[in-house]
Amino acid sequence: MVKLMSFEETIKRYEEGENAFDLAIEKWVRIKEAIQSAYNIQHFILIVRGASIKIALCVEFNDNCHLCPLEKLCNREKEGLFGKVMRLIQAYCIAGDILPRSTLFNLVDQLIAELEKTKEEFMKLRH
Repeated sequence: MVKLMSFEETIKRYEEGENAFDLAIEKWVRIKEAIQSAYNIQHFILIVRGASIKIALCVEFNDNCHLCPLEKLCNREKEGLFGKVMRLIQAYCIAGDILPRSTLFNLVDQLIAELEKTKEEFMKLRH
């Protein structure tokens, strides 16, 4: 199975100057690769744990979600895309690989695309 990004790796690379958005995108690309190779419930449990790890933007904005450019994706009060992905991964933890993966792949692809779009919009505002 693909090595998922840990919080320690994320923070180390962020402190070394890597872009917080790029790290978040890489986290989800690795998760998608892990989903492709997962074949038992234990793999999906590792994936849900990896998906739950905070990203560098959480640290950058000191957990002030209302200030973060990803608030719309992560919003816990309204169902954000992140919440939908997490619930679907959790369903795979229960059902294993008997569920078709196409829905999960599509949601993760959508999340990655939204991260890329938000990064682009945020970088335009900063320059």
